[in-house]
Amino acid sequence: MSRLPVILKTNKKLWIPLGVALFLVFVISNIPAIWGAYLLTRGTGVALSGVTGTLWNGRASLASVRTAQQEYSLGQLGWSLSPLSLLIFSPCAQVQTTLPMQQFEGEICSGSGGAIKVRKADVSLPVALVQSKLPVPIQGQFSTHIDELELRGNVLLKLKGNLTWNEARVNTGANWLDIGSFGAELSDNGKNGVNAKLFQLKGPVDVNLQIELAAPSGGKVTGELAAPKSFFEAANAIDMLAMFAQEDRVDEEGKTHYRVDVAL
Repeated sequence: MSRLPVILKTNKKLWIPLGVALFLVFVISNIPAIWGAYLLTRGTGVALSGVTGTLWNGRASLASVRTAQQEYSLGQLGWSLSPLSLLIFSPCAQVQTTLPMQQFEGEICSGSGGAIKVRKADVSLPVALVQSKLPVPIQGQFSTHIDELELRGNVLLKLKGNLTWNEARVNTGANWLDIGSFGAELSDNGKNGVNAKLFQLKGPVDVNLQIELAAPSGGKVTGELAAPKSFFEAANAIDMLAMFAQEDRVDEEGKTHYRVDVAL
């Protein structure tokens, strides 16, 4: 039998602190979700609507993020806030967003000075979302794993992760060219920019490219492509290839190697 009722019966003054403690637990566990939305979105450019739930476990029927160019929809968003993270004044939450062909799941923390940290996150999105920043039409699906990402506003502080481009297709101007699937190792360059090592996973084109995206603009792409020249000729892609690569050599397997050295 529990001794608590006996203790409370013999020490009636304990009823007051116990009542206060129970009241605080009730209040804290039922803090409205709008406060969680504030902690997660302050200084991020993210807007939430249709917020329900509590501070600790909330949901928004629609989330969006605004950049300098346009606004992107993230779909439905849910979060689970870590109570211990509040004690060190760095709120962290496990966050999920869902939209057709577009998902995010990972840990997001609010750091000092308005910094946002993302850890152990998986992101899936259609290539169409970045098409406006690319010189040629492409298709496919991006899948990204982020080990670590830190941003302050639009400034990149840290990045470590990898990216996969599945079912990759490029428009040559005459038709769509299936080029396989590719992977990339991502990191920051220590100067608020991005370094990426791009390589082939499967498909007809061997790729070994180093990509640097400088901040606030510019960058370069260097490395090599290799494939039978007949592959590009059959796809009417020779003219497009000449825009960024120069024919270098033919190896013993009959593949033509193209040297890439392009400023962005």
